[in-house]
Amino acid sequence: MVFDDDRVAIVDKSRILFCLSVIFLLINFVGVFMCRCRVRIFLLSCLEKLVPVFQRFLVLCLLCIAIGHGSVLARDASPDVSSFSGESGPVIGNAVRAVGPGDMLRIVVLGQPELTTDLTVTASGEITAPFLGTINVENLSPEAIARKIAKGMKDGGFLRSPQVVVEVTQVRSRLASIYGEIQRPGRYAIEGSLSLLELLALAGGVRNGADDRAVLMRRAIVPGQPREQLEFLVGNRIVPTREVQDVELQPGDVVFIPTAPRFYIYGEVGQPGAYPAEQDLNIMRALALAGGVNARGSESRILIRRVDEFTGEMQDISVELSDPVLPGDVIYVNERWF
Repeated sequence: MVFDDDRVAIVDKSRILFCLSVIFLLINFVGVFMCRCRVRIFLLSCLEKLVPVFQRFLVLCLLCIAIGHGSVLARDASPDVSSFSGESGPVIGNAVRAVGPGDMLRIVVLGQPELTTDLTVTASGEITAPFLGTINVENLSPEAIARKIAKGMKDGGFLRSPQVVVEVTQVRSRLASIYGEIQRPGRYAIEGSLSLLELLALAGGVRNGADDRAVLMRRAIVPGQPREQLEFLVGNRIVPTREVQDVELQPGDVVFIPTAPRFYIYGEVGQPGAYPAEQDLNIMRALALAGGVNARGSESRILIRRVDEFTGEMQDISVELSDPVLPGDVIYVNERWF
């Protein structure tokens, strides 16, 4: 069965024209019959005025119906331009480049609300479309899926000129994960393209204690091989590099934001604790981060407890305000003598 609203409208207009013609004939018959009555002159005068108006109305109706019928015939006779490009009618899609197993789709056939269907792509990349049954849609864009369904409906004689919309309501196959020192760790959908910097923005940005580095772990091209690890400067305290802005994430990518290396300070300072070991950090800047030396502390009696990289033993080193601070250092500020 083929649905065609235009042809149904033509049939309705033809019925209306038939009824109007019957009424016109009845009016003429009544006019001739009543000519023998006493009101002959009155009726004839009324008919002389009404008949031309009614005739004009009928002519207009005939013209409108003829124009509508001609447009339908011209549409059916004209070649389908989309068929030459492999498309079947207008198609609307969203930014998702390709669908995969687990993605949820909504199929809408314009003008046929009863055919609207919500589907989930199976593990084998298939869906069950109206009229068509099971079709494979893995790695196809929403636009390509819509064209495929529209072509199948048209070729099967179900719809004459179907207009299909395919919308991806939920993405589950193209995901990237981010965790570590991030505001909102989790899994995020890759709709179209997604850069590392855009993923950081979606996740709310890094926390205060985050490192300037981001570690990107990507699946190996050869199955069974370990993941490839790439490091980028994400710019927690510096401007993000062009590399971070341009790197495009792939499905299955995992981004880890590590905690920044820290140093520790205690003793006679305003706010003892652990602080990020920034680049080119020295004792004076470390004291500033910790709130400075308090009234009982001495700037000349500062020690750094540092692990020797060769022996692994803890060493106490007397330092000056200009000496560097390394990640893992423990700074101790002694009391004054007097």
